[in-house]
Amino acid sequence: MTLFSDDQRATLTLICDTFVPALSESDSPLMTTSAGDVGLADWLETALERVAGDTDRTALKTTLSLLENSLFNRRTVRIAKPFSAMTRDERETLLRAWSASDIAQARQIFQSLKRLALFIFYSVMPDGEPNPAWSAINYRLPEPQQHDTPRPIQPFQIAADTALTCDALIIGSGAGGGVVAGELAAAGMDVIVVEKGEYWSDSDFHGRELESTERLFEKFGALTSSDKAISILAGSVLGGGTTINWAASFRTPDSVLAEWEKLGFSGATSNAYAASLDSVIARLNVNSESPLNALNVAFRDGCKKLGYDAAIAPRNVKDCEDCGFCNYGCRFGAKQGTLKTYLQDAYDHGARIIVRGHVNRLLIEHETARGAQVTVTGEDRAAHAVNIHAKVVIVAAGAIHSPALLLRSGLGNRHIGANLRLHPTSPIYGIFDHPMRGWQGVPLGLVSSEFADLDGAGYGVRLETAPVHPGIAALTLAWESGTQHKQTMAQLENLATIIILTRDRFGGRVTVDRRGQPVIQYHLHPHDAGHLQQGILAALRVHHAAGAREVASPHTRHTFYRADQGRSFEEFLGAVKEQGLRPNSFSLFSAHQMASCRIGGNSAHGALKPNGETYEVRNLFVADASAMPTCTGVNPMISIMGLAHYLAQGIKARYG
Repeated sequence: MTLFSDDQRATLTLICDTFVPALSESDSPLMTTSAGDVGLADWLETALERVAGDTDRTALKTTLSLLENSLFNRRTVRIAKPFSAMTRDERETLLRAWSASDIAQARQIFQSLKRLALFIFYSVMPDGEPNPAWSAINYRLPEPQQHDTPRPIQPFQIAADTALTCDALIIGSGAGGGVVAGELAAAGMDVIVVEKGEYWSDSDFHGRELESTERLFEKFGALTSSDKAISILAGSVLGGGTTINWAASFRTPDSVLAEWEKLGFSGATSNAYAASLDSVIARLNVNSESPLNALNVAFRDGCKKLGYDAAIAPRNVKDCEDCGFCNYGCRFGAKQGTLKTYLQDAYDHGARIIVRGHVNRLLIEHETARGAQVTVTGEDRAAHAVNIHAKVVIVAAGAIHSPALLLRSGLGNRHIGANLRLHPTSPIYGIFDHPMRGWQGVPLGLVSSEFADLDGAGYGVRLETAPVHPGIAALTLAWESGTQHKQTMAQLENLATIIILTRDRFGGRVTVDRRGQPVIQYHLHPHDAGHLQQGILAALRVHHAAGAREVASPHTRHTFYRADQGRSFEEFLGAVKEQGLRPNSFSLFSAHQMASCRIGGNSAHGALKPNGETYEVRNLFVADASAMPTCTGVNPMISIMGLAHYLAQGIKARYG
């Protein structure tokens, strides 16, 4: 490790010990295990070295050095001591002050360290053994699956610099790229798929939270907006998001399709488009068999008492074991993502599938796409230069990487990277008197659309149930002291989560840095923040109506309600609302990225024609979530796949 100096590393170690102290007044392993017991500072430094950009590294190093300056600490938190000379209470006071500071960078630094440190502490498995905190909450990993059969897909091996040719080059293998690959290959076209992630099959999915997050998610699970205010979860694996999502399979709402049609996506309301949605729904075996676990039952009961609707969430599963670890890959092979459906179809029809392939830039001649320059990491871990020449190129790298690739390849339409929608999502917890075990059973079984249209234009929020695992819970929960956070984590077995999924009307932008890598700029617009705020209050009401003995807002400041507090529930809701939604003052996530290369009726209104081809370059198509004119307001997998299927029909007719 070379990121920090010895002095900076010593300060980082103290910060970790402040986040996660040993509490001697208990004999619970959760309470008595400290950051030092698992080597948290070393794990955290390694993680920061992998995920932090140059600017972030400089800020972290400067901060760690300044914390040893007595004058700096006196001026910022009125404690005239070096951090190393402070008591634990004083260190906690300093970190609390940073978490609530009026200085945006102070909140950013706090959140960057807090999220990673707490996630790692509660998900790491020292020496491969179960985390010492898990026994206190009865958290157990699933039993491993043993498969003697060979992997159903054998990726195309690259062992040297080479050149390849094909009819269709597809960049990305998720909900968009996977569908296009399956459709074109089945039509007899010679297809190459390039995926920058790795290929993992059923028996490779073990549910270990830290390892799974590092190997299945973009930027090892630590991707954020440029200001750190929103954590962004995106798949980086063969099958993309369809490999690691919760299997929610919602048809695109008719009102959204009508909106797309008005925005220039001619055909969005056509019978052909409806047929594409029908086709992917059938291929994925979408059904409404979602047995309700305790978390979903509580959600249903709370909604019923309040008069809110609560409907079964359809899922793309077959012979599902309801194990609760969908977000770390399906070890039973029950989830019918592109790995099991369209990618397998493509492979069976002769498609070459390349993994660990980073597309540097597209090959464009005379405003016509000719292929791509790719760097492939072989099984020998050596990098190989591969030039792929194709009749047609389909970019389906997702709403973050698709615009980045187009930008670094020289395209300049003003809508490339613009209009980014993220479905900003906040988690709300309630603690009950009986076990919830949110890591068992269907993770997303119910959805309430009670607040889906809050402005009369189809924008609002949906409430959904969500899984609970120790690492993601720890980084989400408020931290005001080591004791407070551990006391909350000790109740994780009885904790239920509701997420608020916001259909954002106003978006952000994807740009590229000097190395051509994506930078996500996104600020929650006041219009959308108002909707999210209403959703937060509604989710708190649902937990309360369902009988939770404690509920809490998503704020960094621990804002919670218990009946013995001496204030009414309505007074508590008023206090939550009063806190507002300042960046890096509350938990905010995105698992859905959309609309950053949107289809429009002309080049002034979109980056793509209604058939998915770019306005600037011939034979270059985009067929993923970035092509959507707006976001869907529901989990978008089926919408992306339906869009890709629809666009693939035109590509087949033209090039097949």
